Amino acid sequence: MEIRTLAAGEHDELLELLNGWEIPDGWQGRDFFRRYLEHDPSYEDQNIHVAEDSGRLIACVQIFPRRIRILGHAVPAGGIGTVFTAPERRGQGVSSQLLARAVDSMVDREMEVSLLFGVRAQFYRRAGWEPWRAERSVLTKADARPPGVGETLAADAGIEIHDFDRARDFAAVKAIHSAYSAPRSGTVVRDDELWQASLTLAGNPDEEFLVARQGGAAVAYVRCTLLNGLLTMTELARTEEAAVPLALLMARCLETRDPDPLAPASLSSRQLRGALLLPVFDDLPLTVALEHRGFTSHPFEDPTTMLRCLNMNAMAERLDITLFPDEVPEEFLKRILPQDTLVFWPADRF
Repeated sequence: MEIRTLAAGEHDELLELLNGWEIPDGWQGRDFFRRYLEHDPSYEDQNIHVAEDSGRLIACVQIFPRRIRILGHAVPAGGIGTVFTAPERRGQGVSSQLLARAVDSMVDREMEVSLLFGVRAQFYRRAGWEPWRAERSVLTKADARPPGVGETLAADAGIEIHDFDRARDFAAVKAIHSAYSAPRSGTVVRDDELWQASLTLAGNPDEEFLVARQGGAAVAYVRCTLLNGLLTMTELARTEEAAVPLALLMARCLETRDPDPLAPASLSSRQLRGALLLPVFDDLPLTVALEHRGFTSHPFEDPTTMLRCLNMNAMAERLDITLFPDEVPEEFLKRILPQDTLVFWPADRF
């Protein structure tokens, strides 16, 4: 067996391997992963580590180079995704070898932290990543709240809600995203190429992107899609005074549509819109605005986010933080990035 990076001309073979992955929400594996090969601006063959045996690809791991915000600094990071082994070769340590090789590559390329999102927590923990158990929540509307009430409340407040229009809204949305995400550790720093990738890849396959305007200016936005059969908010942001417009956008997400572009054949719009899975976020005025409008959130611990410190000394220097005597990377990362402060928008998922 040979461990190496993907060679030129092996894309079809890689996608054939990944077609064995049972992707939820109706995707064929090759179609789901082809999008990242074609639309992720950071894609390079050197970012995909593969295992080959007897002339055939049997496993892969992909690195997604990103910069994430930590304490106001843009830190070079390596996301880990596309971790897959052919069913007949599982349990032989192949993925562990690929992950070790990916770590070596990220360190060589001066990435300082790695993050991944996976359900096999014990496997990734053995490979060196630590769980970052942040709290997510499910938002539900009051039973007595009639359909369309969000639209009425918005009109009463002088707020216009409409679908995202790139020509009209993109500049304002980028500015809102940058300001709202900047103080939140864990968010991805997006340039225009990563924004385009997010707009292309965040839908599953479709995305609902709503913008609130007040006084003629965009002040808040939300993005939703279907993930694992659940209506999921993949990103939210607002200007400083726009907690109420953002709450009304979230209320609109829980209203039924006819037709509903996000509802699969197995679910009616009413079934889909009965609850909204929220990302991790810290926004007290927004939480208060939702509660005052009769919405209830049900918190739960999300065990899927995992981090690994790749270069403690470089990160400490970048952040201008003095290391404690005998401090180890895991404890340093927990000190600078407490688990309840990590915010990652699923619209940047990999």
